[in-house]
Amino acid sequence: MKNKENNTAFWLLLIGGVLIFIIPLSVPILNLHYLKDYGTIGDTIGGISNPLTQILGSIMIYLALKAQLNSNKIIQSQIDNENINEQIRHELEQLHELFVFFENNIKNFSYSFKENNTNSILYGRRAIKRFIQDLEKMKLDLHNDETILQYDGVRELLSILQSATLFLHKISESSISEGDKLFYKSIMQHELLFNIFPYQDLDDHIMLKTEVCNICNKQHSNYPPIIFDKLEELKKQFK
Repeated sequence: MKNKENNTAFWLLLIGGVLIFIIPLSVPILNLHYLKDYGTIGDTIGGISNPLTQILGSIMIYLALKAQLNSNKIIQSQIDNENINEQIRHELEQLHELFVFFENNIKNFSYSFKENNTNSILYGRRAIKRFIQDLEKMKLDLHNDETILQYDGVRELLSILQSATLFLHKISESSISEGDKLFYKSIMQHELLFNIFPYQDLDDHIMLKTEVCNICNKQHSNYPPIIFDKLEELKKQFK
């Protein structure tokens, strides 16, 4: 489009410039003896060439304004693209920070217990698994949310799962590419699968199925339903 406009301007200038010189020089050659009745030959030449010059000037002004408008559109488009790229970079930084926050919460999860008259403490994934196992051994009513929430580990796990939910929501609302969304969802799924989800979720093909609870009719294994329900909500977001 730009080359077409440049070619048009070039030929208009060329033709106009030629006409400006040719028409005045051709007037004396033509049999226009009646021109003397309307003024001198100079006035006639001026009267003929001036409109042509004004037309060419108008065309040049039009082309210059159009070129300026096109240039402004290009500049505005570059500004808009830069703003979009800046927004995407900001969203990627936020996603990274959220994931690091989630990852650190898992690493910092600690659980101390006494075994064989020895005090032990675990961190991260092993601490989470051991804590869930010990909850079942305590013969607690896992369906009593008020009782279960009295344990710091339960509240801490719910907080970790909430940060995962926030992370996935941020992904779905962001403007990043589908490839980046898939990448971040995959690493989040990996972290949840190997750190919090029940062991039978590690492989859909293994023949390890928990029995249905006769109280809530759910296969929540040794996980309290309040945590298991959050895990099920997260699973749906990966399907």
